[in-house]
Amino acid sequence: MKNLRKFLYVTFIYLFSFVIYSDPSFRIDSSSIIGTQSPNNIDIYLGVPFAEPPINQLRWEKTKPKVFNKDKYYAKKFAPACMQGPRIVNWYKGVASGFGGDPEYISMPEISEDCLYLNMWVPKNNDQDSKTPVLVFIHGGSNRAGWSFEPNYIGEELAEEGVIVITVAYRLGVFGFYSHPQLDVSNFAILDLIEALKWIKNNISKVGGDPSNITISGESAGATNVAHLITSPLSKNLFQRAIHQSAGWSVLDNDIIHSNDHIKLSNLLSEELLGVNNDTAQVKDLKKIDANDLLNAAEKIYGYTGYYPIVDNYSILEPIYDSFKLGNFNHVDLIIGSNADEEKMYLEKDYFLDDFYNERESWGFYSDTDDIDSILLNFKGDKEKLNFLLSSRNYVCPSYFIAKSIVERTNKNVWFYSFDKVRDGKKSKEMGAYHGAELPYIFNTHDYWLPTSETDHKITKAIQDFWFNFTKRGNPNSVDDTWIKFQPSLFNVLSFNKDISMKKSTSIDVCKELGFIEYQ
Repeated sequence: MKNLRKFLYVTFIYLFSFVIYSDPSFRIDSSSIIGTQSPNNIDIYLGVPFAEPPINQLRWEKTKPKVFNKDKYYAKKFAPACMQGPRIVNWYKGVASGFGGDPEYISMPEISEDCLYLNMWVPKNNDQDSKTPVLVFIHGGSNRAGWSFEPNYIGEELAEEGVIVITVAYRLGVFGFYSHPQLDVSNFAILDLIEALKWIKNNISKVGGDPSNITISGESAGATNVAHLITSPLSKNLFQRAIHQSAGWSVLDNDIIHSNDHIKLSNLLSEELLGVNNDTAQVKDLKKIDANDLLNAAEKIYGYTGYYPIVDNYSILEPIYDSFKLGNFNHVDLIIGSNADEEKMYLEKDYFLDDFYNERESWGFYSDTDDIDSILLNFKGDKEKLNFLLSSRNYVCPSYFIAKSIVERTNKNVWFYSFDKVRDGKKSKEMGAYHGAELPYIFNTHDYWLPTSETDHKITKAIQDFWFNFTKRGNPNSVDDTWIKFQPSLFNVLSFNKDISMKKSTSIDVCKELGFIEYQ
């Protein structure tokens, strides 16, 4: 009897410990997806496949949903990043160096064509009866680089606020944006993102998420893809809200890459890889090209052009400028904004204010007035003036156009922000509120080399509260209306700075000169 009691006691302790310390899991069909749990009781699922690998004959095909046919899938580590060069690694190194940090803190991740995976951070106490809001983040990188688990995008801290955070991968560069006369569609990256959203909508309730409360968000090229998802008929009803960070240029006429431009580039690629033009080259032969050889050839031929969605009459039906202007888009609530010094670290040494003026006629957005000089009186030197003008032209003003379209064409609401916070220190002033500066605040992933003050922590908490409230109920405010809804006639924005307060956008006069805002 004594031995029996001892056996039962040991068995109970073992089973009890297993219940407490067993890895979190959920089921898809007959398969178990097994993750890990953080010390803060966040369930973490890394490298969950949402689509079949787009390799071999599936290269440049419509994204196919993942078929789960194993008993167990271990989601305990990040999957390889999609095929790309070192652009984003170099970006992180440049920012780290700019703040006096060690640029070697980051290295190139493993890359593969087999890369269509997502990562989930699920708050504690979630079960299938929960209705937790879902935030899906789409990384940037000019659509030619970047990955879903960059240092800035780790979702654990944000998930602690009470939202399921998901980061997704999508095909990049020539793998995600290739066009050829023998292909019926293009925009494979957009199709990847749509398939990821379908997977989330179908499966998120299994970890306590609300499939009817999904917010998509993205920064830079990721925000450009958010804008295209808003306009794509294929993404209808897959999300209810959107957050658009530091982009906008994709609505400009001169940045719309038309199909014939892509065909010209793919023709050069055929000649480089197969020695023949598109009239002779077969897509089936291009599919056989080694992924690294294809990447290297495309990096040389495409350069910095061509890696944006085009009108393929399937996922995108018209230039998205027209979609927003005419109201042909999915109706969603929106947070949108940009940073004060988006262009500061990208200014070329041999580009001057006269060059900006000489380019003006090619843009086609300008009013008849010519009063930009008076707008620039508060800025010293060409570089400061150019940073303000280019940040306004490429980010703020087209974002205004998107926001205005949603306010005027739908019954949805928009909240506009300007991230103006410059970190403490001399080197920080040289960087300014740079492109991507808001990301560590949203995810609370402040790198060790970033001078982070108590004020920065307060801004982090404020942004995370706004983001959580927005994902939960479509309004970033909680009790008081600190963040007032966007009104196009006022161009009112919330400034994230030492003081978080409403102001009139400093770009309003530039946007009038560029023709985005009519003179009142």
